[in-house]
Amino acid sequence: MHLLNVLAVATALAAAAPLQAQEAFPRRPVTIVVPFSAGGVTDHFARVTGLKLGALWGQPVIVENRVGAGTIIGTQHVSRAPADGYTLLFTSYAFTSNPELRKNLPYAASAFRPVALLGSTHNILLVNNRLKGKSLGELIAQAKAQAPKGGLTLGSSGPGSSPHIGAELFAQQAGIPFTHVPYKGQGPAMIDLTSGVFDGMFDGMSSYPQVQRGAVSAVAIAAPRRHPDAPELPTFKELGMDFVAGSWFGLLAPAGVPDEVVARINADMREALKDPELKAQIAKTGLQVSTSTPEAFGKFLAQETEKLRNLIRQGAKIDIN
Repeated sequence: MHLLNVLAVATALAAAAPLQAQEAFPRRPVTIVVPFSAGGVTDHFARVTGLKLGALWGQPVIVENRVGAGTIIGTQHVSRAPADGYTLLFTSYAFTSNPELRKNLPYAASAFRPVALLGSTHNILLVNNRLKGKSLGELIAQAKAQAPKGGLTLGSSGPGSSPHIGAELFAQQAGIPFTHVPYKGQGPAMIDLTSGVFDGMFDGMSSYPQVQRGAVSAVAIAAPRRHPDAPELPTFKELGMDFVAGSWFGLLAPAGVPDEVVARINADMREALKDPELKAQIAKTGLQVSTSTPEAFGKFLAQETEKLRNLIRQGAKIDIN
């Protein structure tokens, strides 16, 4: 073959290489690590989307629960995984809160690159039915009256969790004192809330059935607008407080994963989340699907981090030990 022809063929092959790499992914099973226990909201979200992705890819998608240390164990595992897109992290709020609240993390946030924002949930302020006043104004007045005793008692699913940070943000914005009552998980906290052990707590829409059953009362939802599954529940903004707080769910990869692989995963995940059956399954948990580009997800994570940093700068004492 003439030298010029050889060079032309080589150039064409080189130009096509990135496209071929993108089209080839994935060639084998993909593992999605969930740093939460099986059966929870995050785990369920990961599994139903993993099944849909597997169907799109023609490859198994394995959901692996690596639990412990406030999501650190599973997150650390993915930070050390090969940067090829075959090991991904399906996580939520703790990804942005841990670097701000915990010392000596065994990984850096820079060890990851955002792939896709997948959904969100906004916190509801729930109170036990034994409280005499259940409106927002009555609760704020009660907190101020009880200031010498520590104000309201607000529980959470754990130190540094989205419900805990929601309580801190609420108290700061309302200008009230409160005493944090941390639990190891949402389940035990809800049992004690319904029993009247503490005054209230923030939690996602997954707890709204407790309100519908009359076990607890709901004051307001910390969302930009009313939730479609609870149209009767006002937002804090409607009650005079411009307050938004909650959690998010997203997919991340080790930092060195090639751009074309990240783009492929993002595009296929967004396609999967268009499926009506999948959206219906996710809606049962109270979550709302919301997709983004990797770049937009990165900006969102930076905003979440800055929101928590501002809370700490303004004097919030958040003990997660």
